[in-house]
Amino acid sequence: MGYCFTNNYIYLPNIYTRKGIKINFNNIKGLLLDLEGVVYEGNKLINGAQGAINKLLSYNFKIKYLTNTTVTPRKRILKKVLKFKLPIKETDIFTPPIAASIFLKKNKISKIFLLTNQLLKEDFKEFIIDKVKPEAIILGDLHKAFDWERLNKVFRLIYNSDAMIIALHKNKYCKRENKISLDLGPFVAALEYATSKKSILIGKPEKNFFDLAIQDMGLKKEDVLMIGDDIFSDIGGAIKNFLPTIQVRTGKFQKKDETNSYPQPDYRINSIVDLPKILKIA
Repeated sequence: MGYCFTNNYIYLPNIYTRKGIKINFNNIKGLLLDLEGVVYEGNKLINGAQGAINKLLSYNFKIKYLTNTTVTPRKRILKKVLKFKLPIKETDIFTPPIAASIFLKKNKISKIFLLTNQLLKEDFKEFIIDKVKPEAIILGDLHKAFDWERLNKVFRLIYNSDAMIIALHKNKYCKRENKISLDLGPFVAALEYATSKKSILIGKPEKNFFDLAIQDMGLKKEDVLMIGDDIFSDIGGAIKNFLPTIQVRTGKFQKKDETNSYPQPDYRINSIVDLPKILKIA
């Protein structure tokens, strides 16, 4: 039986060891499946995605569909996904606002202030919006609506209170209209710098996000596999949380991802259509 060494992994048929943690791919019960770039790109379904997902569900895999968006409420994401005729329920979709909502409940926080797209009020409808003395301030992507007035208002709110700062993610940049653009991270960093306070990060690649998603599935970490396209937020984040990983060569994948200067997944596949083969159900 052959094997090879790469970074921190020992590869074996179906079994690998990562930093002393032994995982058998035959024992995987749950999948963390990134949406954008893995299941679809923009308004186009990845070729073969529907068949692959149906195959996985027929073998009773639990699937949690992940997205790092902080501008769209879960119901709207579901509406988009259902247009692709995929067998997905609203509770199958896991986003930073949903993770933040679970986090707030766990910490018994009821009063919040949202510096986010106003559509996200829908995902925080169980909380009181308090613009004067919130217990937590939620930071999300505002795209072109980030301006001095808004940032200064939130700066004062943070500076003059003991409110917890929760950033839905801290990505440096993203693609907008096929061009690299500023994302939420630089604005979070500006507020942290000005107030000398650190935010609690919720979205990928943070531990909070992966832990809350797995807890929401009712599974143990050793039973779950992460499949993503982003070498940092999907693969790097999952590796830091000791999860086995597969990177697809769709979406954000770039050839340079395969160099040793980046976190390396346990497998790479051309697309989601190859996933059933890796899991030995094709």
